[in-house]
Amino acid sequence: MKLLADNAPKAMREQKLESYFGRRIAVDASMSIYQFLVVVGRKGTHMLTNEAGQVTSHLQGMHYRTIRLLEAGIQPVYVFDGKPPDLKKQELAQRYFIIM
Repeated sequence: MKLLADNAPKAMREQKLESYFGRRIAVDASMSIYQFLVVVGRKGTHMLTNEAGQVTSHLQGMHYRTIRLLEAGIQPVYVFDGKPPDLKKQELAQRYFIIM
């Protein structure tokens, strides 16, 4: 968002979720998964896991987000776009440092 805000501020505008009713929207799957891994299910240093100890916060987060969008009359299309562009390298490096 910072890249867009800095370079194309007129391309950004906030809208209520309801304004997308009946539409199909693209969702950056890798960013959503990362967001849920960082935020959902954390209690201190512990993360949401299954019985085998595998982290599941991203699965639960994607599940509930999808349900929320469908209930709002929106069809999400999750996009897995492969290797990140060069413009994103610095941001990814900063995130890696924060996580470690």
